[in-house]
Amino acid sequence: MKEFFEQIKENLEEIKNNPGSTFGIVFLYFLVVGLFLGLYFISNIEAISRQNVPPALIDTVKSMELTFQESKIIPPVDLSKIKTANAELLLEGENIYKTNCASCHGDAGAGGGPAAVGMNPAPRNFTSKDGWKNGTKLSGIFTTLQEGIAGSSMIAYDFLKPQEKFAVSHYIRNNFIPEPEVDTDDDLKALDDLYNLSAGTFIPAQIPINVAQQVKINEISNQLLKFNSALNKMKNSYNSKNFENYFLNTEAALMLLVKNKNWRNSPQEFQRLVANNLENNIFNPFILILSNRDLSNLHSILLSIIN
Repeated sequence: MKEFFEQIKENLEEIKNNPGSTFGIVFLYFLVVGLFLGLYFISNIEAISRQNVPPALIDTVKSMELTFQESKIIPPVDLSKIKTANAELLLEGENIYKTNCASCHGDAGAGGGPAAVGMNPAPRNFTSKDGWKNGTKLSGIFTTLQEGIAGSSMIAYDFLKPQEKFAVSHYIRNNFIPEPEVDTDDDLKALDDLYNLSAGTFIPAQIPINVAQQVKINEISNQLLKFNSALNKMKNSYNSKNFENYFLNTEAALMLLVKNKNWRNSPQEFQRLVANNLENNIFNPFILILSNRDLSNLHSILLSIIN
């Protein structure tokens, strides 16, 4: 034990008298530790780099409710005739411009209309040839009127008929734009293909989803009321037993008759409905071979029950 303490004492004296060797020992120690940690990190780098917490994704999808829109027919246009400005088109275009465009773009087309105050970006100055998104061709101005320009106050004027959009496009080109670009036949054909101008378009009506859902709920409720009423009438009818000869599934047959209205028009329409639903095992196929008299009587009874 004495020799051990003597050895420690000698080591301390050596460190005291030679600090450089102490630094070398300490440096070597940290080098070994650092090398060990580095090897550990490299061997586990796949696990360390794995992301356990899912990234937060920004939802860029915006849900928009539908608006009420009546169905309408967009009439076709003859591009071979409407591609060239004439007095009638220019007069129509002038009226449309003054009603819909002048408040922002100004009477002189320079973009200084009374409604332009505070708009950023400012409305288009038609007298300048710089910065046209869709160009100054007739097809380009039509496209702008049809689709609007995202990020600006220029809305889509899709409520205007194609001829009206062509008319105001001609008016803008003839009165404000210096040396506007000229369309090629390919430009006009591409425009026609894109918007189906020469064929015309039917736009169906649309209503908000919540309104449509309520309409459907009301429709189903009315159908259930009629079904229950018809079922009670059938049960209380003196012909209640006879109905078993015609219906394989009474409830399903009544619901189908309540929902479908065409069968009411004639006994033949009723027979056609039966024929189209034989595979559903609702009606007895015997109905298809009834005499005209028996078929007419059955039809009349069903009309009295389901109203």
